[in-house]
Amino acid sequence: MIDLTEDQIAAAKANDLDAVTAVVNATEERVNQLAWKYATGAGRTDHTLTEDLAQIGRIAVWEGLSRFNGRTVAEFFTFIDRTLKGAMSDARKEETRHGVSRSVAAAFERALSLAGGDVYEAEWLATTKEAMGDRRLSAETAYAARLSYQGLEYLDAPLGESETGESVTLADTLAADAGVPVELLEPSDYEKARRKETGLKVRRTLKRMGEQQRVVLMALTGIIPVDFYGTERDDELSRDHGIPLHQVRIVRSKAKDRFAELWIAAA
Repeated sequence: MIDLTEDQIAAAKANDLDAVTAVVNATEERVNQLAWKYATGAGRTDHTLTEDLAQIGRIAVWEGLSRFNGRTVAEFFTFIDRTLKGAMSDARKEETRHGVSRSVAAAFERALSLAGGDVYEAEWLATTKEAMGDRRLSAETAYAARLSYQGLEYLDAPLGESETGESVTLADTLAADAGVPVELLEPSDYEKARRKETGLKVRRTLKRMGEQQRVVLMALTGIIPVDFYGTERDDELSRDHGIPLHQVRIVRSKAKDRFAELWIAAA
C-alpha cells in the first residue's frame, strides 16, 4: 500500500476530493489482491468476478471512511482490510449462491475448504456431522449448494489432454461415449456421469470396511445387493444378516465414523 498521512485520512473523512483520491490509490494494491483471492476457488479464478469485487472494494473503501473512528494510519489500514474482506466475502456469496441462503453458502464453502476444493467431496462432507457439526446440511440442500456454487462453467472444466495435446472436458468425454455432438448433450447426461462416479467411489470405500459395518451402511439406503432397511427395521436387519439386535445401532454408529475416515483419507 502507498504511504498515507493521518492528515490525508482526516481530510478524506471530511470528503476532500484530493484526499479521498489519495486514500483510494493507497489501498488499490490491497483491493486487487483481495479481489483475486475471493474470486478464486476450486482451482480456478473467475476473472469477471475479480473485476467486480475490485470495484466493490473501491466503493467499500470510500464508504468506510465515514465509519472510521481511529486516528493512526495503522488503525486505518487494519479497519480497511477488515472492511474489504467483509464486503468481498458477502459479494462472492451473493454471486455464487444463486438460490441458496447465505448460511448455506457459508456452510458449503467450509466443506469445500475441508475437501481441498473438490466440490463433490464437499457436497458429501457438508452432510456429515463429523465435518460440519451442527452446521451440517441435508443431502438435498448440499446438492443445491453444490450446483449453486458451480453454475454451468464446471461442464467445460478440463479433465486432461487428448493424444494430440488438446484439452479434453467432461462434455467431450460424454459426447464421445454417447456418439453425439457436444451441443446435443442434455443436463441429465452430466448428472448421470457424476452419480456414476460418486457411486463407484462409495462402493470402493465400502469394500474397505468390515462385513457387518458394510452391510449396515448399505442397508441404510438399499445399496444392491442389500435391501433397504433404513433405521426403523433393525429387527429385520438383525434377523436377515445375523447381526445381534443390540449391536446394530453400535455397528451403524462406528460404521459411519469409519466410512467418513476412509472417504476423507481417499480424497
